[in-house]
Amino acid sequence: MRVSRDACVNAGLVFASCLFAALLLWGTGELVLRSKYGSLRSESELAMRTFDERRGWALRPGNYSYFDPKSVRRVDLRINELGLRNAPLAPAPLPGVRRVTLLGDSFIFGAPVAEDATIAAQLPALAGSAHEIVNVGVPGYGTGQEYLLVEELRAKGYELGAKLVLVFFTNDILDNLGLEYGTLQRNAVQPVFGIDANGNLRLTPGRPPRKSWAVGEARGGGLLGESLFLGFMRYQLEVVAVSFPGILAAAQAVGIAPALPRTPGVIAGWYGPQWEARWQVTSDLVEYLVGALRRTSVPPEVYIAFIPSPFQVHESFRRTVAAAASSDERCAGFLSDPDRPQRVLEALARRLEVPFVDLTPALRSAAERAALYFPREGHFNEAGSAIAAQVLYEQVIAKER
Repeated sequence: MRVSRDACVNAGLVFASCLFAALLLWGTGELVLRSKYGSLRSESELAMRTFDERRGWALRPGNYSYFDPKSVRRVDLRINELGLRNAPLAPAPLPGVRRVTLLGDSFIFGAPVAEDATIAAQLPALAGSAHEIVNVGVPGYGTGQEYLLVEELRAKGYELGAKLVLVFFTNDILDNLGLEYGTLQRNAVQPVFGIDANGNLRLTPGRPPRKSWAVGEARGGGLLGESLFLGFMRYQLEVVAVSFPGILAAAQAVGIAPALPRTPGVIAGWYGPQWEARWQVTSDLVEYLVGALRRTSVPPEVYIAFIPSPFQVHESFRRTVAAAASSDERCAGFLSDPDRPQRVLEALARRLEVPFVDLTPALRSAAERAALYFPREGHFNEAGSAIAAQVLYEQVIAKER
């Protein structure tokens, strides 16, 4: 059967029209996004870090604006004189005001949400003016670094307040050993912690980075890798996939199985053959921190709160793990026992007689209706932060013992 010349011409015109429309859409979207975000360097997120001989890095005071390519959004933030994402802080709360310190990593810091959407910023609306919420969170910190930061604040005369919440994320088990999440290779900048036979804190400092954080890292990937519009569209598709797991299930049914870009930190840290030894180091550090806080002149009431990985919450994230389970025993182990991290942490909190707050149930319930994490970036979005704030209010602030 011969195809007429007119049919070929028409097919070519249709193809050219579709290609032109696609290029026009891409060009217009790229122009709009670059006019809005193009002047914001994504490396500015790294520029707010400065090397610290004991903690590995600290946050440099100042105002920062940057474009986060993984969450496809502008981030504006301020770091106060103490290196905290918090309003200027007085050494002690006002009379009649109960200070509550949130101690943690990037989830407490609030990457990459706006100032008013962080967990610490949303709590005052629930707690009222009788409580002051202090954000003591630094991206990438583990328990040992968090302890050093608290001690530095105390040495400067700052009170921790009536309550302190140690907010634990699954990656802390690797942070305390200075290990990269995906490769388990040594992060040379991050300090390594441990407790010696006499019960004293042992610290192996990190080394200054070979390249200034102010310079940042190149994103790479050529034209397509640098495209803001393609990144924006990819992000929107990821949000849909997380919000509606059936879409991912349908894609996998026809042989489209999205691969994990790297082994998630929760799996690398908690499901490899050495996870018990890693956990013992972190367990010792948590016990040391709680004991040190209890020995202060005015000890705060200590809580331990657990933030789950998105792989423990969203069905779509778990499906990507399932696709790798046949070739990776760690992924299979995670699928058979996804709540191992919070279970062993709760057992430790019970032994230390510290109230334990598990955010997992509330997040899993809400995940049935909406996405709570930025899909590729991995942190809470505004909805996830709001649920975390609500749970902490109900189980920490509203509960007076």
